[in-house]
Amino acid sequence: MGGRPTLRAASSPIRSLAVLAIALPMGLTAVGMTAVGMTPAALAAPAQPGACTAPMQGRYAVMTMGTVKEQLRTSPTASLRQERWLPGGVISGELTERVGRSSRSATYQGTVTLVGTCLVRLERQLPWGRQVSEAVLDGKGRPLYSLDRGAGTVITGRWLPMAPGSCKAADLNGTVLSSQVGMNGQNGGWTPNAVVQREQWRDGSVQGVALASNNGVGETVGYSGRLTLDANGCWGNLTERDTKGVAYNYRALIVKGRAGARGYFYLQSDPADLTVGWLVRD
Repeated sequence: MGGRPTLRAASSPIRSLAVLAIALPMGLTAVGMTAVGMTPAALAAPAQPGACTAPMQGRYAVMTMGTVKEQLRTSPTASLRQERWLPGGVISGELTERVGRSSRSATYQGTVTLVGTCLVRLERQLPWGRQVSEAVLDGKGRPLYSLDRGAGTVITGRWLPMAPGSCKAADLNGTVLSSQVGMNGQNGGWTPNAVVQREQWRDGSVQGVALASNNGVGETVGYSGRLTLDANGCWGNLTERDTKGVAYNYRALIVKGRAGARGYFYLQSDPADLTVGWLVRD
């Protein structure tokens, strides 16, 4: 998950927030798992020419980012999810989320409902309230992008199918590239940044270079870091330090593929830097 060092102007670190772009019980029909590494299941024929198949069961990695209104103030927000679509329209997931300078994590349950041609509605019950979004499906019934439907939110999501099983740090070995945008907290507000990165991974260790613009001020910086994965899963913690000695901390989710990792999502945990990104393995 390498959120690269969110470079900051002057003494502040610069880090990027990836603006990426990124439903429920009603007889969800199981569909063949043609996504990466997923187990095949029954497939429902499309009802009309050009329609999608039914929503595809399986495991997905989800990255969201946007803004939310809190008591007349608009704050940036971002999250990572590992979500499973199960038989009967049931969903089960794990979430880590940032809202402004605060963070929170939870497991949750919910439902997915087909609400139109290639459209689904997702309803999740989180410890802090109900969350509703809608997603568009590709021709195989896989969600690719979603939009939060809560009042006062402007939040998009990007989805990637994940193969079954746990992950290893070595799954990322090789070259990883990313293009990201984000926000840094400064003087009671938030300023934009963008970062392009190139990394080399080996067994959980990373060396990289970040090309960054922090609120219009450009900088190039090298960094190194280490990913420690949770036991028997694809979540982990990533710590990095740039050549100026500034440390950065992230929650990472490896996107497991059939052969190694497709890449990883990350969400920065340093309160003053709200960064989320998708890093692609070469």
